[in-house]
Amino acid sequence: MDQFTISPSSGVPIYKQLFSQIERMVLNGYFAAGEHLPSVRQVATNLEVNPMTVSKAYGLLEERGYLTRLRGKGMVVAQRDEAVSQQEKFKMLTKMIEELLTQAQQMGINEQEIIALVTENAQKDKKSKE
Repeated sequence: MDQFTISPSSGVPIYKQLFSQIERMVLNGYFAAGEHLPSVRQVATNLEVNPMTVSKAYGLLEERGYLTRLRGKGMVVAQRDEAVSQQEKFKMLTKMIEELLTQAQQMGINEQEIIALVTENAQKDKKSKE
């Protein structure tokens, strides 16, 4: 049950860290439609956080259509349109790229250097999977 990881010192609220991780896991198929998520109590105990923190993340995921609450059975992954999920993946990735570009600019790294680093890391990742 170590599927979620939080970093209390990151400056990002724990509920947002949990929300983002579950959102990515749903979008990439780690959690399939209809699959039960661990209970609020299980996650809170495992991560050593307040259950309200987990409940807040689950509630936001439900509001955004990622999860569905089944009375007495907990939260399950909602059925989602594949085209919408693909669009959401690209929207999320675009936001991550924008953050990377901002941080790189603040460190004085130019566009060509970023492209070279991304290419280099992608090639390393590809080789490690072969």
